[in-house]
Amino acid sequence: MTNTALVSVTQQRKARKPRILIAVDVQNIQNGTVRLDYAGLVRGYQECGELVAAMAFVTDTPTQVNLQLMLAQNGYEVVRVRPTANGNGELKGDADIQLAFRLGREVERHRLGKGDIVVLCTGDGDFAPIVEWLRLRDIRVEVVAFKGSTSPHLQIAASKFRPIDETPTLQYKPVSAA
Repeated sequence: MTNTALVSVTQQRKARKPRILIAVDVQNIQNGTVRLDYAGLVRGYQECGELVAAMAFVTDTPTQVNLQLMLAQNGYEVVRVRPTANGNGELKGDADIQLAFRLGREVERHRLGKGDIVVLCTGDGDFAPIVEWLRLRDIRVEVVAFKGSTSPHLQIAASKFRPIDETPTLQYKPVSAA
């Protein structure tokens, strides 16, 4: 005997568009020659489903103010990471722990699961365990980063790897003056 309520919920899950969460480790996505099109990234994924959150983790320094404004204007929640001094006195703005924690919290908050997508913009292999955790929850994980600076372990752990440097639609193209 089939439980009609269970069948109905299963059909609704299959019919709905995926919910999408974007998390960007901005410091890890910097490249001297090619830039990520942050606005295009959001637009592209909005076409694929329901964007539930877009978060950009940025080291909070005076030189990053314009970047932070641009991100906020394009739909990102800007999470400012305060730089701290290490034992040598060097300032380090390490967003890894904050990003991983928030990612887990947002997945729980939005009840992401089977058929939903997490877009992780980083090449840092330290994120491979959280990618594996997300995939165990049947969440599709797409890693967007530069091919040459992305951990092979992270590329393998992801459901899909989208190299910015080989994907023109992910690259920022400045509007030239006419």
